[in-house]
Order: sequence, then structure tokens, then C-alpha cells
Amino acid sequence: MKLRYSITMCCALLACTLQGLAQEHPLLDAYRAQVQAYSPDLRAAEHAVGASDAARQMARADFLPKLSGGANFNYTGEPLQLDVNVPGTDDVLSFEGRNTKYGASLNLSQPLYTGGALQAGYDKARGEDQIARQEVRRVTNDLRYEADVRYWNRVAQCELVSVADRYRTSVAQLVAVVRERVELEYTDRNDLLMAEVRLNDADYRSERARNEAEVARLSLNALAGIPSGEQILTDTLVAVPSLAGLSFQVEDALSRRPEMQMAETNIGVQQSAARMANARYLPSLSVGVDGNYSSPGYDFRADLDPNYSVYAKLSVPIFEWGKRRHTRNKGRYQVDIARERCMQVADGLRLEVETARCNYQQAMEQVRLTESSLRKAAESETLALDKYREGSVSIVEVINAQLYHLEAQQNHIRSKLNACLAKSALQRACGEG
Repeated sequence: MKLRYSITMCCALLACTLQGLAQEHPLLDAYRAQVQAYSPDLRAAEHAVGASDAARQMARADFLPKLSGGANFNYTGEPLQLDVNVPGTDDVLSFEGRNTKYGASLNLSQPLYTGGALQAGYDKARGEDQIARQEVRRVTNDLRYEADVRYWNRVAQCELVSVADRYRTSVAQLVAVVRERVELEYTDRNDLLMAEVRLNDADYRSERARNEAEVARLSLNALAGIPSGEQILTDTLVAVPSLAGLSFQVEDALSRRPEMQMAETNIGVQQSAARMANARYLPSLSVGVDGNYSSPGYDFRADLDPNYSVYAKLSVPIFEWGKRRHTRNKGRYQVDIARERCMQVADGLRLEVETARCNYQQAMEQVRLTESSLRKAAESETLALDKYREGSVSIVEVINAQLYHLEAQQNHIRSKLNACLAKSALQRACGEG
């Protein structure tokens, strides 16, 4: 009987291990998809991508000619009047302006040189667009990790409920054995009282496990935006994870992390911003055409007349009381700050990868240890109960054996949970979530 029980336990553990190695969790993948479809944070990040793409298109439009139109109307109560004496005569020529002036105009302008401001503005907008897209990846990775945490916690809590129920069944069997021995006067009634106390404790543990499982279910639903009354299908057992094919190279992991790419892109954004600021103190040249149709027209005509002008405009800043130098210094400092922040992000991500790898290795070792303890605790409980039936051990030893078995089962489930979460954390740290 003992050998058969041990073989059964080994087969169950092996089945759990093979299930984890297969890494087929369609229910987890479905839950991740629900979380991503609902997440307001992810939708906001996607809206930010749309805004940054629009800003990039706006910056690109600055390179193209601009056409603008306008209209005006003006009424003057006392228009200008000019009287001119004709030399050598008594004649006086009078010139009087009109009360009303109105018309319409069009302007076509094209910047030729702006000190690099247009190109810098476009580069800055393009960099900010890349940062917004990497932010979507970062939010997605965080969501996947949070979904994994809540999903496996729910599975673990359900498994702990099953463990608590099995413990309650074991204690109930012990109570039946003790009651039979008391009736046959093989043992003292105090043993029955102790067993019944443990049965009450088992009921309490079972109710507490169910409450924690319900809280985990509510948390699972909340992240996916699912009403609390609905049930989400999950796995029945926490699978022992495997990381086959996952790269542990730190530099490769850093290159895949969106946070690292965002920090590197931000250096270019700050460089572009510095060029834009410095361009205000460089010469700028633009050309354009003005066309108008207005009254009064040329040669003092009262009717509407068309007219046009072609112009070229050159602006050269000469003296700004040191603003140019200070602007350059400010831009250089902003770029240096971005570089330092990039180094800080790299150090933090490198530590995260190393820590996640260490945590995963430790979690897998804990799974191995708890598997061994679980087999031994199960065998110990069986032996203790058999010996109690024979009257060779006290009920305290049986109760302790049951408690050890319960603790071993709980520890094994928690170690598998920790291993699953450690795997998800390592995948996130390596940019392969």
C-alpha cells in the first residue's frame, strides 16, 4: 500500500512537470488577450502613438510651401485729404482718400533656410513618435506580467482549496478511527477531543482557502474588465515552468527592452531640441508671393483692382545679450542629462535581468525541494495512521504528520507559483514576455 501510494505520487508529480515543460497554456493566452483588449493604460498608450504620428506629419508639412488667404474691410470717418498748390498758377490740386477700403489677398511662402530648425523639428517629432511606440510595448509587457501574476495566483488559490479539502477529509478519517477506538476502549476520549478540534481547524482552513480563492477570482476579473459575477476559465494545476529557448545574454536582453530603446531615442530627441533652440540665432531666408484684389486700386482707382508682389526675406540675428551662448549651453546640458539617464536605465535593467535569473533558479530549486518533502510527508502520514491503528504511536504523532503533509502540499503549490511568477518576471526582464 505504501509503495503503491509513493508510485502514485511520483506519477502525479511527473505529470505536472511534463505539463509545465510543454508550456501550452491556451487559457492563459486567452486571458492575456482579454486584459490587453480591456486595459485603459494600453489604449491610452495607443492614442499617444496616434498623437505623436500626427505631430510627425505636422513637422513634415513645415518643409512644404504655405498658402494663406485673407480679407479686410475698413471704414474711415475722416479720410486723409491733401491740397497741393500748382507752382506758377493759382490752381490747387486736392487729393482725398476714400472712406472705405476692402479687398482680399493670397500669400504663398516657402522657407529656404531656417538654420536647421525645420529638420531638427522633424527629427524631434520622429523620435517622440518612436518613444510613444516603445511605450506601447512597455505597457504591453507590464500588462502581460500582471496578467500572469493574477492568473497563476488564482490557479494556486484553487489548488490550495483542494489541498484544504483533502486535509479535512484526512482529519475526518482520523476522527472516525479515533471514535472507533474510543468505543472499543482502546484509547482515551481525550484523543477524540483532540481529533475533533483538528477537524474544526480543518473546516476553518477550508473556508479561509475558499475566501482567498474568491478574492483572487475577483482580482482576475477586475484586470480584464469582466463583471465579478462571471467565471474565467483557468488551469486546474500550477504548472512547473520551463524556459527552453530563452536567451539569458544581458546585452541582448537590454537591446530588446523598450525602456532601453526609449532612453536611447530620448538622447536624439534632446539633440534635436537643442538644434531647434539654436536655430533661432542663425540666419533665415524665405521667399513668397503676395496677391491681392482690393479697393481703392492702383492709380487711386475707386474700383477693385488686382495686384501682386514678390519678396525675399532674410533675417540675421546680430546681438542677443548672450542668449545664444546660454541657449547652446542649456541644450548641451539637456543632452548630457539624457545620456546619464540612459546609463541609469541600462544599469537598472541589467540588475533586473540578473536578479530575475537568480530568482528563477532559486524558485526552481525550491520546487525540487518541496517535491521531495511532499513525497516524504505523504508517506509519513500513511505510516503514522497505520501505526495509530495498531496502537504503537500517540494521536499527537498522527496529527503532526497530517499537518506536515498539509504544509508540504501548500509549500509545493507556493513554490510552483513562485516559479511561474519568476519565469514571467525573467521573460519580461529579457524582453521576451
